[in-house]
Amino acid sequence: MDPNVNEKFTQKDGDISGRTSDSSLQGTLRNSMSIPPPPPSDSLLNRYNRLLDLYPLKTKMITSACVSAFGSALGSYLSATNAEQRSRNRHQNLGVSPSSKSALSKINWIDVLSYALHSGLIQAPICHYWFEWLSVNGPKSNTASVLVDQVMVQPPLLVLMFICLDIFRANMRRTLDLFRKEGILSQALANAGPTVVASWRFWPFAVYFTFKYLKKKHYTVALNLCSVAWTVYLSKTSGAGDVGNK
Repeated sequence: MDPNVNEKFTQKDGDISGRTSDSSLQGTLRNSMSIPPPPPSDSLLNRYNRLLDLYPLKTKMITSACVSAFGSALGSYLSATNAEQRSRNRHQNLGVSPSSKSALSKINWIDVLSYALHSGLIQAPICHYWFEWLSVNGPKSNTASVLVDQVMVQPPLLVLMFICLDIFRANMRRTLDLFRKEGILSQALANAGPTVVASWRFWPFAVYFTFKYLKKKHYTVALNLCSVAWTVYLSKTSGAGDVGNK
């Protein structure tokens, strides 16, 4: 064979191997310098799951309060809308045009707040600890766990719910009546002026010396102790006012 031909083949083989090694090196560099894949989207559900992991009880309490408030608001709105529609139909039969209410006025806000308080402060903590206990100490079967929950726990919880709702409603209605009839807001504003002036004679010094001489972890305890003297002053002042009014 012609030696020139062999030399050409050798050069071609060298070129091919050189290109192969260059391309593999470039591929390695590209892989090593490649941009990492983007992290998973931080969706609302992912954030909520993290909150459940970090603050399970608080998250459940807030969720339960919000969901119950929304359900109560929606229920009262639909009920008022249906009642308004029936009233409109009756008035149309009589040839009278009834007045319509605004959307916000159709909602029973006392019920909304009552359901939110009960669900957030009472039902959510009970359910949280109950399901934690049931998952560890309850039956292994899901069917048996549901049976235990619905037969043994659900009826007392419903009784407690109605008791709490009635207490919340009664107290809120009573409070609103006091605000309307006895002028609590105007009395509070009238009493606040002299009390604010009196507080400026006491609290700035208490807070200043607390910050100056105590550690940060002792601030609340020290100011609570100072509030004993302040509460005595307020009680004496309000007692003297009550005696004077009598």
